[in-house]
Amino acid sequence: MTRLPSGPASPADVQPIVIASDNSFAHAYDSVTDLLGEKDLGGKGGLEFFDRAGRRLTPVFNDAWELESLVPTLDDADPELVQARLQAVVQHVRDYISRHPDLVAGSGLSLKAAIAALPKIGEGTLVEDAAQFPGPTAPSSDGPNRLMHSDGWFHNAMHAAGWAH
Repeated sequence: MTRLPSGPASPADVQPIVIASDNSFAHAYDSVTDLLGEKDLGGKGGLEFFDRAGRRLTPVFNDAWELESLVPTLDDADPELVQARLQAVVQHVRDYISRHPDLVAGSGLSLKAAIAALPKIGEGTLVEDAAQFPGPTAPSSDGPNRLMHSDGWFHNAMHAAGWAH
């Protein structure tokens, strides 16, 4: 394995967005340290990593093949691509809850209200869009639907729709 001469970015330097390779799931983290706290993140399949500028990140592994950090690739940033991927995740959740409305009913929402509350991707910047996705910490005020909280219906819908961690 070739190591980059500059070494990996400091865990506090990158705010990673993790998207399942099949667009079924996404999480946004405040730091690589927060991401590394997810011990079973990759248990269900391929993951892709991006930063909030839309740069692709590549994983750096230690000698035991454990994820150690993420570093930007040499590819140009493409925030529109990442926004499109996040929109695909939202569409996946929309399709899933439309087939399984009982999933949101337990949160006291109608299917129509849940669909209306899904993140609106592409109306702002990638940073704003990423903030609409769950991570280890949730915004202090999430509204009555607790959309982004780790036990909120959107977070749980992504897990129910095909991804567990």
